[in-house]
Amino acid sequence: MNDDRLTVLVVDDELPIRQELRLFSWEEHQFEWIGEAENGEEALRFCRSFVPDIVVTDITMPVMDGLALFRSLKAEFPHIQVILLTCHSDFAYAKEAIKLGAVEYLVKVTMDDRDLAQALHRAKEGVYREQSLQRGEAESRRWKTSERLLEVSRQAADDNELAIWLQDAFRTKLPLQLTALHVEASREGKLFVHHAVEDSLRSLEQVKSFSWIPADSGVYVLVFRGENGDLPELRSEMEWITNELYQSLDRRFAFLSDTYRLYSVLSEPIGNSAAFVEQYRVICRRPDTVFYESASRVIEMPLPDSSSLDEQSAADMSVKLNKAQWNREQLAALIRGGFAEWAISRAIVPEELRTFVSDWLRDWHREQAAQGVKGRKASSRINDAATLNELAEAFVQAIELPDRVKKCRKEITDAKAFIEENLDKPITLGSVSKEVGLSPHYLSRLFREETGIPFNDFVTGRRIEKATDLLQHTSLRVYEIAQQVGIPSYRYFSAIFREWTGAAPTDLRTADKEGKG
Repeated sequence: MNDDRLTVLVVDDELPIRQELRLFSWEEHQFEWIGEAENGEEALRFCRSFVPDIVVTDITMPVMDGLALFRSLKAEFPHIQVILLTCHSDFAYAKEAIKLGAVEYLVKVTMDDRDLAQALHRAKEGVYREQSLQRGEAESRRWKTSERLLEVSRQAADDNELAIWLQDAFRTKLPLQLTALHVEASREGKLFVHHAVEDSLRSLEQVKSFSWIPADSGVYVLVFRGENGDLPELRSEMEWITNELYQSLDRRFAFLSDTYRLYSVLSEPIGNSAAFVEQYRVICRRPDTVFYESASRVIEMPLPDSSSLDEQSAADMSVKLNKAQWNREQLAALIRGGFAEWAISRAIVPEELRTFVSDWLRDWHREQAAQGVKGRKASSRINDAATLNELAEAFVQAIELPDRVKKCRKEITDAKAFIEENLDKPITLGSVSKEVGLSPHYLSRLFREETGIPFNDFVTGRRIEKATDLLQHTSLRVYEIAQQVGIPSYRYFSAIFREWTGAAPTDLRTADKEGKG
């Protein structure tokens, strides 16, 4: 089913009426006809299985008439919008139904496609209004639950009080397991990404056995119903959910050059209120292991301990860096190799590692300046580095000579080559980042800095260039060219081509032929 279209069930005991309504241009008006029924009882069974958005029903029918169906629908499915079909003799009943909340009534003998279309669009407004109301109520309950959970996490309730609250808030009870979904995005894209993730979680919540609440900015706690505490099953479930979220974000934000990162932290089995409070606090914090395991999507408790950087270890690494400081290529190789291995082997607290790098660079730049050697000041990317790989690359950039920075880095050269070779395939920041060994977030920033062009603009620009060449030098049809440049949607290809070139694809081909003529 197309998620952009509202679904419609037609109910009428007269076959000719149903046949006529089948021929209505549903898709043109952004609706989807999903079935029909001969009477209210059959229609009610259908609604219990498929839950349409709109029901178009006759009033006078055997077994269960339209008004009885309408009352049952309002009791069981208050969000379903009802349009009534009536004969002149049913007019009084139609007026009664309108008072009860029906969207519209249409007289069969005079109804035309325009009347039905207007009624359907009124029904659509009703569906959206009801959805907005339900979402508002649901969000209010979700935030109240989140506030209560924050209270519980700060001051443990007794087991009985916690059990009552869990049953009321999540329809579950101890023992259970919690999962914290962490969503990290650039400052510019954070609002959009968080909003999209929340939209997706609302949808997934309907098909998977979990409830969720916001715990902090970009942190969502998922509570899975059930008492078996099956960790492998929960891990598999979270991997599936995370993959669905990534796919949804990639579809929705293909135009963004910035990126996002999702990972989940799974609690240990929770059997009492004290464990609940402790596990909730731990999973909501960004674990240090994420800094070292940038590819991990699901992290299980207990988390490995990070170590504080002791003075002797810091001094030893400083000596190694100092020995290589006058040969920048050797120093860069040491940073990417020995320095990174040293940090991983000791699992140094990320913040302390960033401080160590900033302090060493400050002393190094001071000594370089004293010798009359120009260098680059330490970038703020040192403090912003979310992974060890990002920190190492920011470290290397800080020690490079200004004229060397102008040369495109190998990773960016490789990324550009990969894009060129795969223009006919789906290309995402995530897929390219895997090819070049950088995190998506870091590749996005580095690509813009090295090329002066946002990642997505570069990809789109190369596709348009290739499409232009194919339009001018081949006899391929426009939709075939669209497929060859990785844009299978003809409509989207035409729109993006016009946006970039100021002309439609067919206009370019016509102009080229006229020029040759």
